[in-house]
Amino acid sequence: MAENLTSLIPIDLKRRAKDIINKAELIASDAEKSNVKVIFGHNNRNTRQDKAFIKAIKNHSNVTLCQANNKSELINVSQLRNLAFQQVDTELIVLLDVDIFPDFALFMRCANEILNKSAPFHILPCLYLTKYGTDYLRKKTSIEGLKEKYFSFSRKEFLHLACPSSIVVMKSSDYREIKGFNPAFNGHGYEDFDFLLRLAERYNRINKSADFLLETSHRSPLLSTGFRKELGMHCINALIEKKLTFHLYHAKDNEDNYYQRRKLNYQLFSKLHQHDVSVDEHYSSSLLEEFIRVCKEKKVNYRTYSIYFDNKPGHTDRTDTLKRRVKLLFNF
Repeated sequence: MAENLTSLIPIDLKRRAKDIINKAELIASDAEKSNVKVIFGHNNRNTRQDKAFIKAIKNHSNVTLCQANNKSELINVSQLRNLAFQQVDTELIVLLDVDIFPDFALFMRCANEILNKSAPFHILPCLYLTKYGTDYLRKKTSIEGLKEKYFSFSRKEFLHLACPSSIVVMKSSDYREIKGFNPAFNGHGYEDFDFLLRLAERYNRINKSADFLLETSHRSPLLSTGFRKELGMHCINALIEKKLTFHLYHAKDNEDNYYQRRKLNYQLFSKLHQHDVSVDEHYSSSLLEEFIRVCKEKKVNYRTYSIYFDNKPGHTDRTDTLKRRVKLLFNF
């Protein structure tokens, strides 16, 4: 099965180059052990870091490098994913970011379910880790142990749960049919939501209700509204089966031009999807209601997943750094 799965990963070293190169090496090495192909869509700016990246991954027999030469200040992951897809020769693909911990056993399990026709695609929830949680995973290499901490309400390992995320296992033919990612999205955000909506629409599995374009986010994945709720409906089985992926920590500068593009990307996203939003105010089930319904259908106790109901802000009582421990201790 593994030989029928390819990972597509965009690489642009304009930001945090050393961190990205280290994570790319980890993915390439683990994929090689699992006999999974990897294609990096690499924007080669011809810097010292780009040369270091090429040298670092060239000895992995399972890796293909597709290169663009875009000197723009902007980073366009859509273009890089589409570039990588041009070299795909497997029936199935998994869309990853370089910061995702490479749990290829999970990705292959999802791929098998697609081949067995138990699901047309998989959108996997993603737990964003703190630096502490990232170090734990790297040192212990204990995926199940980290999951147990999450479901036991441990705080210091986790930032939040993204549901839906941009981690998708799917058929290559579907990627081709929906024409991949839209390169009009530059910088951070919404290119993945746009892609996921078009993928779900291909299977007539989306409901664009009156509040569809509402942009709100919650710590609890089960309180999502609008397009996040509709896409979240496709994650319910993954949540119940605890098919969770992990995003490894990296520092983030919200003033960076990459993140500053988010508002413009939302405007583009709204423009692309507003034309077929329903004006019908009929009631549709909330994600929470649907989750409980499916739990009952599967005869599992929804209380087992109490952490999914938690909407407490993730920063309020974390103790993953000395500064946070001092603040908690002295209550300021």
